[in-house]
Amino acid sequence: MNSLEGKSAVITGGASGIGAATARAFAKAGAKVVIGDFQDGTAVASEVGGVFQKTDVRQSDQVKSLIDRAVSEHGRLDVLFNNAGIEFHGPMAAADDEDHRNLIDVNLNGVFYGIKHGILAMMNNTGPERGSIISTASVAGLVGAPGLGSYDASKHAVVGLTKTAALEYGTFGIRVNAVCPGVIRTPMVGDFGASPEMLEEIAKSHALGRIGEPEEVGKLVLFLASEDSSFITGQAIAVDGGFTSGPVPRIPGM
Repeated sequence: MNSLEGKSAVITGGASGIGAATARAFAKAGAKVVIGDFQDGTAVASEVGGVFQKTDVRQSDQVKSLIDRAVSEHGRLDVLFNNAGIEFHGPMAAADDEDHRNLIDVNLNGVFYGIKHGILAMMNNTGPERGSIISTASVAGLVGAPGLGSYDASKHAVVGLTKTAALEYGTFGIRVNAVCPGVIRTPMVGDFGASPEMLEEIAKSHALGRIGEPEEVGKLVLFLASEDSSFITGQAIAVDGGFTSGPVPRIPGM
């Protein structure tokens, strides 16, 4: 199940959080992993027996270079996980224009460059299943979230890119999907000063009553990367503990 034996995989944003957890899952499933990140990912790459290349996903040529590295190292690209992303909070009218542009550059343009260069590399593969591309969207790509206007816009756009790329390249044997995590225990959550009390309140908005772990997202990405999901494409799949199911009811006595 979920085998990636001998497959060549690229992960952006692989130095920590969901990316690092997915790198471990990929390696355990037999994949040869190339990690790209703006932060230092050598420790994770060493742990999974892969390689690391510093990558700024805002730069198309750097994303292409990362994918070229996988092709030169392993002869092909089978799996691409566009996971690099950033976030900031605040009402839209008070947002700094440069912060907005930077977020769109990373979260949207970085995914666009990944899909573009990933497809070009996968088109050189042969066989009915040429490759699988997965991108990290968010529950904020499925619903609105006050204080996250720029982030919401970028993640809704990732879902749109995913569906369109799936339609354009499905007949070429390339599948394109997105994962939409709820609140996950990653460095990004800590970076915004979420206290234990705040996390407890956030957990209550998930039907399961807790926030998620990076490994739980990694398992879904692994499934979508593998041929076990061979008839799944163009989907934005929530891994959110029920967050997008609706408000969690407060039932007296329960």
